[in-house]
Amino acid sequence: MNEDKLAQELETYKRLAQQDKKIDVAALAIMAMQSGKADQLTDKQKKWAYIISVAVPPVGIFFAVKFYFSGKEDGQEAALICVALTAISILLFVILATVIFSSSGVSLNQVQQIKPSDIQQLIQ
Repeated sequence: MNEDKLAQELETYKRLAQQDKKIDVAALAIMAMQSGKADQLTDKQKKWAYIISVAVPPVGIFFAVKFYFSGKEDGQEAALICVALTAISILLFVILATVIFSSSGVSLNQVQQIKPSDIQQLIQ
């Protein structure tokens, strides 16, 4: 639950408490805060999704889809972050691979011409 919504609910509870002294504002406020937390993703879920989005980029897309359709308040934001981290990770991998291949003097055509039988001969 966002802060504005929570503030509005607390104001409503205060007004009700002024009208009826039997209403426990503190209990209602605690319940409102707990229901707000239940409508969000846990920090642990987000942390692991972000780590996996960076470490294993294609899997980050699955977390993004899961979070986007979760119906949680912060699900769309977490999904966007997973997509961004996945894209950045893939981009960095491509740049790193390009730099490694270009500095080694090996072209992509040479790598594509390697036959599995050549690798087997090297291993034996």
